[in-house]
Amino acid sequence: MPETPNLNVENSFLSRARYPKGKKRLRAILDATYEIVISEGLAAASQDAIAKRAEVTQSAVRHYFPTKDELLLAFFSTGVERLQDLLRAKMAEIDREPRELLLESASLHYDRMLEVEDVYFFEAAAFWGRNPEFSNLRDEWYRALERHYEGLIKRIHPTWGKPRCAAASIQVLTLILGGWVTLGSSRPLYRKRSRKSIRSTLLQGIERLID
Repeated sequence: MPETPNLNVENSFLSRARYPKGKKRLRAILDATYEIVISEGLAAASQDAIAKRAEVTQSAVRHYFPTKDELLLAFFSTGVERLQDLLRAKMAEIDREPRELLLESASLHYDRMLEVEDVYFFEAAAFWGRNPEFSNLRDEWYRALERHYEGLIKRIHPTWGKPRCAAASIQVLTLILGGWVTLGSSRPLYRKRSRKSIRSTLLQGIERLID
């Protein structure tokens, strides 16, 4: 069975369950969704299949998520929010040395890639392409990350102009997101190298960009 990502059940979607029993049921539904998406793809993640995998009734699934798209929106948004929570806590450490903060923020992304099946990321990208609400969530998150990295780079290099800081921020973000291709478990390159070794190489690339 694939490892289920550490999903935070206290968010705008999953707070629909008021009591522990309901929260447990929602967790089972999310776990089942993850297992099906990873092993069989989005097309197989029907409400019926999820209900059977979660060992709950279809009416229980539809009670919380009337449509498949609403269920998938909650599922993928929860994954994004989990990473947002981790990185926002890091962003809040404004008194820290900016270079160290930037590298630690990048490390959080790479650590997430080591924890989660990369099929999850690619299926999320497919859902992102067709669901406007999820697209808006992801787009705004990436813009926030770009601004975060640009601000840290400006603090590292006060003499750099805005265009140079903005360009470096885009390069950093691209190195991080591109990690799903080179660091992921289904990576086409460097299969004989350990994932931790590739993670170190990617961080070294970010260091060169910002130094």
